[in-house]
Amino acid sequence: MSDDMQRLLLRVLAVAILLALPLIGWVAVARPLIGVVVERQSEIDLLSERLARLQAAIRRIPTLQKSDATNKQRLDAAGGIWTESSEAAIAATMQDRLRSAVSSTNGVVKSTSHLRGSDENGLQTVRIRFTVEGTLDTVQRTLAAIQTSRPAMFVDNMTITAPGTIRADKAPVLGLDLEVMGYVRITDQ
Repeated sequence: MSDDMQRLLLRVLAVAILLALPLIGWVAVARPLIGVVVERQSEIDLLSERLARLQAAIRRIPTLQKSDATNKQRLDAAGGIWTESSEAAIAATMQDRLRSAVSSTNGVVKSTSHLRGSDENGLQTVRIRFTVEGTLDTVQRTLAAIQTSRPAMFVDNMTITAPGTIRADKAPVLGLDLEVMGYVRITDQ
């Protein structure tokens, strides 16, 4: 090959290298850096949206606390919460009220038991299980005593059983198995 041809080939090679260097720099350095910046910006936008939602929720906290206090006062004023501090005292009062309702109709309380309660949204449940025998009037008065009780009592589970044979001249003796519960505020101890 001639010298002129070699020089021309070297010049073409030099120009090709000179043009390839910015392209290689773009692909190897600039493009990944731009990708990192774009990714960071999208993360910042996402976090900014989350921050705005959290700040809005934080601004609502005083209003929610005031509403919660108002609802607690309304619940207390309506007699919905037992105020005794002892779960055993509440259970005994609930049992006495229901025993009175049952005995007023010549019904019989066969058994009572204090069941384990649970905690629900700052309230503790006090649960009692009753097994009663009596007439339909006994069942009605027992349920009426629960419905009108202040502080409130609630029936959580109930089963009524009737005898196998019913006489026309005598009211049937029904079996009533029910769980009754009341709510008391959880106190910090």
